[in-house]
Amino acid sequence: MSSSGYRELGLLAEGGMATVARAVRTSDGLPVVIKRVRPPLCFDASFLRLFADEAAVHGALDDDHVVRLLDRGDDAQGPFLVFEHVDGTDLGALLDAAIAAGRPLDVEFVLAVAVPLLSALAFVHEACRDGVCLDVVHRDVSPGNVLLGEDGAVKLADFGVAASRLKNEHTVAGEVKGKFAYMAPEQTRGDKATPQTDLFGVGVVLWECLANRRLWDGATDADVVRAVREDPAPALDGDDGGGRVGSDVAALVADLLHKDPAQRPSSARDVRERLRAACVERGLDDGLARVVARAVRLAPRRALAPLPEVRWRTQRVVGDVAAAPKSATNRRPFVVAAAVAVAVVGAVGALALAFPRTATTSEITTTLPPSASTTTLPPSTAPAEATTTTTPTTRTTPATPKRRLPARPAGAGTAAGAASTTTKREGFGRLSVTSEPWARVRVDGVVVAQETPLVGFTLAAGRHTVQLENPVVGLTKSVVVDVRADVHERVFVDLAR
Repeated sequence: MSSSGYRELGLLAEGGMATVARAVRTSDGLPVVIKRVRPPLCFDASFLRLFADEAAVHGALDDDHVVRLLDRGDDAQGPFLVFEHVDGTDLGALLDAAIAAGRPLDVEFVLAVAVPLLSALAFVHEACRDGVCLDVVHRDVSPGNVLLGEDGAVKLADFGVAASRLKNEHTVAGEVKGKFAYMAPEQTRGDKATPQTDLFGVGVVLWECLANRRLWDGATDADVVRAVREDPAPALDGDDGGGRVGSDVAALVADLLHKDPAQRPSSARDVRERLRAACVERGLDDGLARVVARAVRLAPRRALAPLPEVRWRTQRVVGDVAAAPKSATNRRPFVVAAAVAVAVVGAVGALALAFPRTATTSEITTTLPPSASTTTLPPSTAPAEATTTTTPTTRTTPATPKRRLPARPAGAGTAAGAASTTTKREGFGRLSVTSEPWARVRVDGVVVAQETPLVGFTLAAGRHTVQLENPVVGLTKSVVVDVRADVHERVFVDLAR
């Protein structure tokens, strides 16, 4: 797979919003990483603006401890960002391996990673352009976003949910971004993020690395959020750390994990200086990179996964009969064929409803009313003249009296469980759904997301039934949403109420 001068080699990671692939620049063979918005979000205008915002924020941050943005482009699959490749692993992989093996990470290694991480955050929080502070807050400080190189480099990655003055697409009130277990309490409430929000994330990362277990855990997202807001973090001077950690580091982690952001350290720069003092106490003031490099060389690498199937700029919308073809020149035959297919399926379904199974074809004379065999495509999916009407068909047996097939009932022939309350209007809108706890999402009976959040899903304007189900805790809930043309509707559902 190639993209405007780059050849993609394999998938490194895949999250809820984006995919990250290894690649090389074809001009000189430089190893790089390519990030893309995953379907169906790559068709959502607001997410494309978020992607452009990430490029703007990342492009303004030029620091040795921040992953550098090298290029950006656009191809048949959509926009993409090109980042430097850090040859090594990430802190999340090392932490996962340590927890699985029951062997805690060395305190010296944790400090050697923490000092450059805080240097990165200090630079990010204080970044300015043309004399104006950018007010950047990362909002997703977690082990997987701390990259470690074989040369001992420590780099902060993924500014996809960062807050900044450079962003054009802002988070709406109450919308949360990031990983729940590493969010600050104020972030889970949708409050404004500050540098202290990132420092709380640093505190969680340090606590887990030193205690060798997860800090906030639970069966559902709701349990994790409740723990973040209410449960105190166990002190590292106790059974989780003892003398191995040291009272200075334990006290610093406790300060970072304070529920009240005003009680946390004032800046990442202050935290870095306290960490440096701890390093000096342990004789690590000049050898941080060597400690990181030694650990990375002994760590396994993340394997490359096969590249996902190429997705072109088409989208299946609930209610559509077919995906839009790649070329406008051959669109009409596909649309007409799909419309005829839908008409035939509708006629067969209506026959099954109207007559018992014991009836034979010789006993039935059928005249299809035009309303039962006419399918009109949404105006944004096909040309207006692509409405197809099937000519009524008559088959007669002289010895049998004629019977007229009734009109097809509303909702017949749709997906299983589809709501008959769907009201059609002109145009399309978008729907985003968040829930507590997480839930599988069905729209008009069709599964559109295996778990919330559902973001920017395109729907025909009108009334739709949204069904949410969490099979872990056995909670289900249905809501009716009116989608307006050219409007992004945002819905939050508490399944427990």
